[in-house]
Amino acid sequence: MSDDVNRSGSEEHRFNIVDLNYVSLYYEDFHKAIAFYEKVFGPPDQVDEGGEIYSWQMGSTWLTLFPSKKGTHKGSNPRNTEFAIQVSAPQEVDILFQALIEAGARKGWDTEDTAMYKEMRFCYVDDPFGVRIDIYCPL
Repeated sequence: MSDDVNRSGSEEHRFNIVDLNYVSLYYEDFHKAIAFYEKVFGPPDQVDEGGEIYSWQMGSTWLTLFPSKKGTHKGSNPRNTEFAIQVSAPQEVDILFQALIEAGARKGWDTEDTAMYKEMRFCYVDDPFGVRIDIYCPL
């Protein structure tokens, strides 16, 4: 299968996606969301001067939280949103899963070895605001 992606069905709109970065989430319960993510990942790596942008560096990308008033649906939490965190060793999937549960996330899929896209250790949780967090490590 080619890495080229033809999103429009037209030859003139072919492009190659090599990475996905900068997950941004907009929360109505902004300060509660910050507290949840701090329990798991520690203090944010960056906070803007106005206190409305909190960011954690995760590998080569960033997870950023904003108040919902800055988003497209003011006064709401993220909807049908999911992001994936890859860790460096299979046992770290279980460790991060447990840390998220202890911080208040809800179990979705318990940790297990699977062959979803390729063989990996995988699980997911839903944060207290409805965002799905996948955790995985290739085997």
